[in-house]
Amino acid sequence: MFALSGCIVDSFDTSPSAQPTFSTSADGLDMGLFFANTPSPTSNLRILNRNSKLISLSEVRMRSGEYFRINVDGQAGRVFSDVDIRPNDSVYVFIECTLPEPTEAEPVEYADWLDVTTNGVTRSVRVSARSQRVNRLDGVWLGEDFTISAEVPTLVSDTLRVGPGVRLTVEPGARLLFHDGAALVVDGTLLCDGTAEAPIEFSGDRTNNVVADISYEVMSNQWEGVRFTSSSRGNRLAHTSVINTCRGVAVDSLADLTLLNSRLYNSGGRQLVAADSTTVVALGCEISNAASALVHLGAGNFVFDRCTIANWYLFKWPDEEIIVLAAPETMTADFANCIIYGRDTAISDYDNPEEVNVWFRRCLFSSKGNDDARYQACLWETDPLLSYSLTEYTFSYLPAPDSPALGAANSDLDHPLLPAADRHGRPRLQTLGAYAPE
Repeated sequence: MFALSGCIVDSFDTSPSAQPTFSTSADGLDMGLFFANTPSPTSNLRILNRNSKLISLSEVRMRSGEYFRINVDGQAGRVFSDVDIRPNDSVYVFIECTLPEPTEAEPVEYADWLDVTTNGVTRSVRVSARSQRVNRLDGVWLGEDFTISAEVPTLVSDTLRVGPGVRLTVEPGARLLFHDGAALVVDGTLLCDGTAEAPIEFSGDRTNNVVADISYEVMSNQWEGVRFTSSSRGNRLAHTSVINTCRGVAVDSLADLTLLNSRLYNSGGRQLVAADSTTVVALGCEISNAASALVHLGAGNFVFDRCTIANWYLFKWPDEEIIVLAAPETMTADFANCIIYGRDTAISDYDNPEEVNVWFRRCLFSSKGNDDARYQACLWETDPLLSYSLTEYTFSYLPAPDSPALGAANSDLDHPLLPAADRHGRPRLQTLGAYAPE
């Protein structure tokens, strides 16, 4: 029971017209999407007294209480009586739910009603949430070939490890959702052959919005990331997004990785790290938004063709250049028809650039510079006019209709495996970077 000490009885408004209001919309409270049989995060609503006198809520309860639980002003229970609210004040109702597993692959909505009775009148707020069936991989070490289905999302609550010589195949359209602290470690082979119509996504397991209409997609550091160890061979990510990580994608010494029309986005550290003696080929890819370097390369062999490498990380100024060449004297790297721009210096400094096997051919830079023996036919100090908004937290990086990237690519420089269409399925034609315009 809730009561206000020292209240004067005749200060209460007992008229049936003296009713509270609610902080929700007319449609009620939509708590969002949650995984079946897993307690949800807490949502809340306020019950407000806009009247000039005290009102007393004679009863506050969930009508069914089968899946939804409430806490009123810090106390848990099923039914609350005599909850008093001062004029122009409010009480909070905190709501959690645990939803059953649907038989369908698609999310199923469950709803209940919060009933609030005041002065003999009951007013109700609809409370709803959606339940998603998932496959669960909890601390799994794969010792034999395995396929992850696209039928429902796969929830990885601890590190998923692919053993040496083992192949993990991810079906087109599959979503792998990683819990805080989880990672994907590949000692064997990872094959992700998504399509423009059925892309593959590796992301954190937070499914709703941080606040208001801001999606959790803008939040980095939700899960550890992907690591290819020294025994890993033959890895391919096509039409695959790896987002919201702590440390992006790491390719250890002797490992290799091919990225086709893929997206590495929003890392709390570096985005793509390749150690010595590695091979990385990235064609038509977006590599974007990280607290450190977007691309950090050791002494290996690297190709980046028609990539958008753009850093407008939200939460801090990046502490490294956009591209860091850690061993320029002993690497081979070719960047062709790429867009390279963002908050910091484009390329790390290194000695004798005219003598190393590092090439930037027909690339667009927002920074100042000049062509030379290794920088050929580049567009310097040029705004590519790509679509992003730091205030609205949107980063599509699509070129505007008047972008200087349109028609500027030299297709003679393209890698033979470059897909003819971009990640969204649009013909890339002669456009610099990863994307054709809408």
